[in-house]
Amino acid sequence: MTIFETPRFSLPLLAAGQAHKELFHNEALLLLDFLVHPVVQAIVDDPQILVPEAGQCWLVGPSAVAEWSGKDKQIAGWSSGGWHFIKPQETMKIMVLEAQQLAIYKNDAWQFVDGVNAPTGGEKIDQEARSAIDSILEILRIVAILPRIP
Repeated sequence: MTIFETPRFSLPLLAAGQAHKELFHNEALLLLDFLVHPVVQAIVDDPQILVPEAGQCWLVGPSAVAEWSGKDKQIAGWSSGGWHFIKPQETMKIMVLEAQQLAIYKNDAWQFVDGVNAPTGGEKIDQEARSAIDSILEILRIVAILPRIP
């Protein structure tokens, strides 16, 4: 039997002679829209507490209920047609807006990137080296590789 979906993200594929191809094509585009530069609002277990807008996504928490039950660790995206779920792939990265942190999917779990503190103290202080390190850290925070430390 032929499988009509992509192997990594289960995007629907078209088949010769298939009826209503536009539905499958639109579903694939919708899932791609969620996947390109993935951003989630927060980690949530209960979708019933949300008032989602089209295009918004959430990371399904470990104690998911209702229509999210059994979808833990997946990205849940909302559209006018309801919820769509995306299974994460190893090394996939997402930005979690509520936490203002980058999360990476590794070893079957979402792992948050910890902040890195600028150097302080020490017996001998090299101001030029510290200035360079501070510049590097700031650039990594601007491009959202490292979170900001409050």
